[in-house]
Amino acid sequence: MVALICFVGYDYQRIIDGVNFFRANHPIEAIYLLYDRKKDVYGYASRLNAKALENALSFAGSRPMLVPLNPQSYEEVFSSLYKILKEESSRGRKVLIDATSTSKEGIGAAITCALMFYDVGVYIVPPNERGWHIPIPNTPEFNEWFNKVRSVRGLQPQPIYLPGQRLDQPSDDEERILLALESRGGRAESIKSIIEWCGEDPASPAVKNKYSRLIRKLLKDGLIQLDFSTKTKRVKLSGFGKVLAKAIKSTKVQKAEAAIQRQPQEVFTPDVDALF
Repeated sequence: MVALICFVGYDYQRIIDGVNFFRANHPIEAIYLLYDRKKDVYGYASRLNAKALENALSFAGSRPMLVPLNPQSYEEVFSSLYKILKEESSRGRKVLIDATSTSKEGIGAAITCALMFYDVGVYIVPPNERGWHIPIPNTPEFNEWFNKVRSVRGLQPQPIYLPGQRLDQPSDDEERILLALESRGGRAESIKSIIEWCGEDPASPAVKNKYSRLIRKLLKDGLIQLDFSTKTKRVKLSGFGKVLAKAIKSTKVQKAEAAIQRQPQEVFTPDVDALF
């Protein structure tokens, strides 16, 4: 059971493409279209798209629910999302938020709100062609567009408010597991394999208990997934786990390279007496 929340701005086809992708893999039970209610050019385009999407995404006797809001108000977007997520969470539905066509405030509110609920994800649908609306460089049209865009003045900064609780930084042992999985394609046939990759004895009861605790912690943090369909419990990195493992690996490589560069270089001093 899946509910989709789609922000509606200038994009139309990409929103449909995203819905069709998830519709092919999950039963979609509800779609919310969050459109711009402002009386400006953004709101005008958003309302046109929302009306068209309401018709295009009506299937099986169900029509999307239209939700007006100001996408440039972090508080209003967060409040609208919170209300929907609270309701859908009580129904036991998985919720996916399409942040393809919204403001930066909207993206910030979507990610923050999603972190407060279980089984809520955020996605975007990348364009098939990027930069199509930008004039060709080294032309008068490009120079005019570039100077206009880069000169737009800003308002007071809008904080992206975050909850107080943060994700835990992985411990050294947890990092070893993540890096071991990342270096071997992101998956292991068993916890025993991970123990061996980390250079410890899988026959030791103390070691097995230690790694069982570490695996439970990584699972709780959403960094790995377990496949219980096999007797050995296959382990694989989650999408976020892959991203974090690559970041840890990159950081360690950078630190190692910096340490090498900081090492004092040996200066060759000839033995003058030996030359004569």
